[in-house]
Amino acid sequence: YILGLVNSAVLFWYLRQLSNKFRGGWITCTKQYFGQLPMRVLDLSDPDDAAQHARMVALVEGMLALHRRLAQAATPRDKEVLQRQIAATDRQINALVYELYGLTEDEIRIVEEA
Repeated sequence: YILGLVNSAVLFWYLRQLSNKFRGGWITCTKQYFGQLPMRVLDLSDPDDAAQHARMVALVEGMLALHRRLAQAATPRDKEVLQRQIAATDRQINALVYELYGLTEDEIRIVEEA
């Protein structure tokens, strides 16, 4: 669940706002900045929160499996298909994080255009 949050467009956008910026667009990813990220804590006794948690875990596990398959892909066609599946899964994770944090369409646009 946390892996999905941390790798989402929302929290990476937020991390870029907090972090030192270096030439070339690089940022500092240290405990000092990660510790300031607003982690959405779920109440797993709440059925809706439990369902969102399960969905995030499934998406992250799927993403990890896709990356393992991509590393082993033998043909350019296989790699392209897997990269599309990874991009689709990434969009699903971001959509779930937008929902978890209650972002508006305007806020989502700001994150995605950054």
